[in-house]
Amino acid sequence: MITDVLKNLSKYSSIIPHSQEIFRYLNAVNISSLENGKIQIEGESAFVLIQEYMTRRESEKRWESHRKYIDIQIVLEGQEFMDYSPSAVLTPQDDYSEENDIIFYRDDSQGHGRLFVPQDHFCIFFPGEAHKPGLHVSREVAIKKAVIKASMD
Repeated sequence: MITDVLKNLSKYSSIIPHSQEIFRYLNAVNISSLENGKIQIEGESAFVLIQEYMTRRESEKRWESHRKYIDIQIVLEGQEFMDYSPSAVLTPQDDYSEENDIIFYRDDSQGHGRLFVPQDHFCIFFPGEAHKPGLHVSREVAIKKAVIKASMD
C-alpha cells in the first residue's frame, strides 16, 4: 500500500504495470472533468473507473481485495478515510469473483490501519491488500474518485 499526493504519482511508475500507457493517458486528459463510468486505457489491462458517491460509516462498508489488478484510487473531490489490512487476517464473506476480480470479507480486522485521503491524493493497493475506502472523516461528504485498475498480467 502506498499513499502520496497526486503530483508524485509518476514517481511510482516502476512498480505500476502498464505505467507508460497510464501516464500517457493521464497527461492527455483532465481526469477531474471525466464523466462517471469505465474508460479503457489499454483494453482490460489498464482502465479507469470514474465514480461519485457519498462517504459512509465504517459499518456500512465492506473490506475488499483483488488478485489480478492493482487499484490506484485518486480522490478528485472531497476527502475520505480508507482502511487497509492484510487480507490474510480477514475472513472471506463471499467466494472470489474472477469476473470482477474481487473478494469481500467480514468486518473482523483487528489490526487494520486508517489513511486520511483528501482531494488530489491517492492510494495504491496491491493484490492481497484488503481495503475499505469511502469512509466518513467527520460527516457524510460527496466524493469524486478515479480508480485506475492495472493488471498484474
